[in-house]
Amino acid sequence: MKIGVISDNHGYMNPKVFSVFEHVDLILHAGDIGSEDIITSLETLAPVQAVHGNIDTFPLVSRYPEVLSTMLQGAMICMMHEFRGLDDPRILAKMANFGGRDLDLLIYGHSHQAKLERIGGTYLFNPGSAGKRRFSLRPAVGLLKIEAQNRVVPEIVYLD
Repeated sequence: MKIGVISDNHGYMNPKVFSVFEHVDLILHAGDIGSEDIITSLETLAPVQAVHGNIDTFPLVSRYPEVLSTMLQGAMICMMHEFRGLDDPRILAKMANFGGRDLDLLIYGHSHQAKLERIGGTYLFNPGSAGKRRFSLRPAVGLLKIEAQNRVVPEIVYLD
């Protein structure tokens, strides 16, 4: 399974996203969407699951949760906009729904800085910002492959 991971559009869609996500099976949006048009344009490529971010207002906050947890091809994935640590009660509550199973991947946004790190058995994955360039940070998105035995393979793709 191949998944596009995106965050922090702030109402702007970098046109390069369409070629990067051309053959994905699913798109995960980690918030600060900015406009329902962003979701609509992504849905032309693949189904979209999203969380709302701190700049999102009605109707986005009513359509998309603050935290999303899902099992994809055996991989336990949690997504939120603002990451505050793996001991965040919002994450722990979602994990309880899956019998306390270990988290394979946590996707987050907010900082606009693409980042990939591993803590224990959990990948922490910030795809960066797919919106207009802010600060000195390069615009980016992520790609995620889920392979056999819950193995997740995240990758950062820069859009400049």
